Amino acid sequence: MSTSRLAGRTAVVTGASSGIGNAIAATFGREGANVVVADVRREPKLDAETSVFEKLAAVDADSTFVETDVASEEATQAVIDRAVDEYDSLDVLVNNAGIYHQFQTHETPTDVWDDILDVNLKGTFLTSRAALPQLRESENGKIINLASIYGLVGGENSAAYCASKGGVANLTRQMALDYAADEINVNALAPGIIKTAQNAEWRETDDELLADWHGATPWPRFGEPDDVADAALFLASEESDFVTGHVLSVDGGWTAR
Repeated sequence: MSTSRLAGRTAVVTGASSGIGNAIAATFGREGANVVVADVRREPKLDAETSVFEKLAAVDADSTFVETDVASEEATQAVIDRAVDEYDSLDVLVNNAGIYHQFQTHETPTDVWDDILDVNLKGTFLTSRAALPQLRESENGKIINLASIYGLVGGENSAAYCASKGGVANLTRQMALDYAADEINVNALAPGIIKTAQNAEWRETDDELLADWHGATPWPRFGEPDDVADAALFLASEESDFVTGHVLSVDGGWTAR
């Protein structure tokens, strides 16, 4: 049953069709928010995953889909404009859209490096920059960025990804300082191994990698998208009003070692 912790607020969630973004958008809708689903695709990456729009409809949440490439300045401005046109305000931005490819530094193609930095880091910057004028008008302005455990510690074969997520983590701290006087909370989540479409193939085919991940995760299971969504709900709600500039690990203890 909804406790309506976000009643009447408008949230933009990038990368909201699949995985963690799907869970966050559905959770926000359940808690009373108007949800703008911003993604390059409308349907989830995995056929077995329930559409975010089915989840939102099930709780009678108002929602809008905007096809969005977060690496595009025009597209990020368009999704913020659409949110305001549709719902007259913007209160919460979740910068969740991200991509991941595995390469060691010396083997990383330049175009892959550029793509990962463009989506993960530049996309967070562009969408935040577009949203901030509206968030400054809100009485409940929140930005939630998706960093990663690999933004806090190193990870094998993940040069570009680590660089991008480390950038997200420190951009979070920087924006928290810039907008504290405006009472906009800027925080990040650093998920560990979460069972999503992004890592499904590795989980299903690479037994050695799977064993390494289990060995690095003290908790006796991997995370589910809802684990991250619950943390995002806290950061989007009034309960986190005195929390800003923080990177919250949701990783089953990975970074506690």
